[in-house]
Amino acid sequence: MPDLVKDIALMLSYAMQDMPDVEPLESSLPEVEKDGLVIKNTMYKAPGLRKMHLELAEIKEMQILHCVFFPDPNYNIPIFGCDIVSNGKTVTAAIVDVSPVYGFDSWNEIREISNNFNFSGKRPLPLWGDDIFSPYCKFTRLTEEIDMANFFCLVQNYLVVYLKLIKGAKKDTFWVNTMKRLDDQIWYCDSQKKNDKTRNILLKYFDEEWVNNYMDNILFDEPASGL
Repeated sequence: MPDLVKDIALMLSYAMQDMPDVEPLESSLPEVEKDGLVIKNTMYKAPGLRKMHLELAEIKEMQILHCVFFPDPNYNIPIFGCDIVSNGKTVTAAIVDVSPVYGFDSWNEIREISNNFNFSGKRPLPLWGDDIFSPYCKFTRLTEEIDMANFFCLVQNYLVVYLKLIKGAKKDTFWVNTMKRLDDQIWYCDSQKKNDKTRNILLKYFDEEWVNNYMDNILFDEPASGL
């Protein structure tokens, strides 16, 4: 079986490091180990992107990938996200999306790519996800090698379009647009924090204060209003 977590992690890592004028972001928790749980966090920033975050976690046989590219609200760029959960035999959850923010309407390429990929293991989005994900979000279970290969291609194709958007983006000088995109990104972060599965896994290893800090400041930190 292909190692989808490793393969997509390498793709995302290369994409982050290849950004024009990219800079590493210091993480307060670059690596965490406790009772068999290992978490590694890598972060960067670049013009147009306030934070690119790749989290890789292992718990016994389980591998988890979590990645979000958070745009600078001064730019009309959507949010890119990808998550994968694998138990070594089956990918129990794989999701990728280019999530909308105020004013972004260049969906043609994303729509065309989305229409070319369908998965038999399609899973329903959680209720909180309906509020933040695009119609082109793919959330599925992957059991066959062909499905895993197709999901890899889907992420790659979305990422190519997303990187093109970043490189072509210009800073928006109209502050009202910036504030509306900031509000959308805060809503995205607040909605993601409603994911009880992430929280419950962490609570098996850490106390509530630690988990809240991790969710609020590592996974889904909100953009500063002074951007």
